[in-house]
Amino acid sequence: MIDPPPPGSTGPVLAPNKTEVAFKAWLRRLVTGAAELEAFDAGEIDAVMDRDSGCAHMLPEAQSALHASSRVPLSMFDALPGEVCLLDASGLVLMVNKAWRASGTRHGRAGLDVRAGENFFAACGDAPESERTNADAVAAGLRSVLGGLRQSLRVRYVCSSQRARSIFALTMTATSAQVPVNALLTREWESDPGLKRRRITPAAPAGVENRLLAALPAKDYARLEADLEPVTVTYGEILYDPGDRMRHVYFPDNCLVSLLTLVEGHRALEVGLVGREGMIGVRLALGGSESPVRALVQGTGTALRMNAERFVREFHRSQTLQRVLLQFADRLMGQVSQTAACNRFHVVDARLARWLLLTADRMRSATFHLTHGFIADMLGVRREGVTVAAVALQRRGIIRYRRGNITVLDRKGLEAASCSCYRNLKLMDTEIP
Repeated sequence: MIDPPPPGSTGPVLAPNKTEVAFKAWLRRLVTGAAELEAFDAGEIDAVMDRDSGCAHMLPEAQSALHASSRVPLSMFDALPGEVCLLDASGLVLMVNKAWRASGTRHGRAGLDVRAGENFFAACGDAPESERTNADAVAAGLRSVLGGLRQSLRVRYVCSSQRARSIFALTMTATSAQVPVNALLTREWESDPGLKRRRITPAAPAGVENRLLAALPAKDYARLEADLEPVTVTYGEILYDPGDRMRHVYFPDNCLVSLLTLVEGHRALEVGLVGREGMIGVRLALGGSESPVRALVQGTGTALRMNAERFVREFHRSQTLQRVLLQFADRLMGQVSQTAACNRFHVVDARLARWLLLTADRMRSATFHLTHGFIADMLGVRREGVTVAAVALQRRGIIRYRRGNITVLDRKGLEAASCSCYRNLKLMDTEIP
């Protein structure tokens, strides 16, 4: 089981009753409009937008529901074979998984080994004198990640355990685009370089377009390569439907895939968009086997396809693959959350601009084929609304639309027309140029 969030942590735990009442009263003051105020008082609103900061604040009841829904993913987190630790913005340890705890026990809790409720900065300060230089470097790097100055940082750490001199690589990654942020730590042990000369790990071949695969060391990529089948996927093709067993995973090269949620009695709504920066079927890495969404090809192109069973075996075998996919899964969850808030609080014009920018980024092209009907389905609005918004952008000289082909003419103008969600999503993914 995962260590429970400690008292005083920033985890999604409901505040005491008086604090909750005061918080809801503050949220009520942010509500504008008689209809919205009536819906707030009736308990029909899950979140309220603070127009000054541009942030959405969830009501306590919605926070509680979100926390309950996260228990299954947290158990999957605990089951990961790689060593993983989650910190809040102050360095407080929110949770560590089973592999982290077991490894710490084997090494006599040497090398900045922490548990839930402890503070990682305090552990750095308490490090032995022989580890002082490394511990200071880790603390400084973690501050830069938590402060939003860096997305990710990898530090090599040498320590003395009960067994012998030990070395591990600690990767620190921000889990949010805005401060304050949490940090995800992964720890990988290696042998003492005094026993044999350490060689620089070569990267995957230069021709690999998918950024997840390109991030793997050459030996890890070589194990996958024989099972990676080049395929062409076409506009409108469905790779999975909700409830389908995922028999393959897809690593896009130059195609684009929309992730859609289906609600009974309503049209599909896009909650995620994946291109060369990610993969389709990441739920397999989290222990799932059935797709929770529809994966619909939005842009024709190529991808590398891999058998699901083979993928799962390699995932459990490679700590580097685990780290790369866990980081992508975190960014994807951030994208889903940001998209949900955008669809609820922002007008169609700004949402269309945001969506066109994301599409252009992942397609690496200023021109792509999309119909108004398709865009309406992605944004969850009426086709007429998309038409009005597209015409407005075209009149301003920002885009050109003709026979289903959209060309971005003024990139900066499109960014200015977009809501803040695009900038937030852009920050989440440093792999997109």
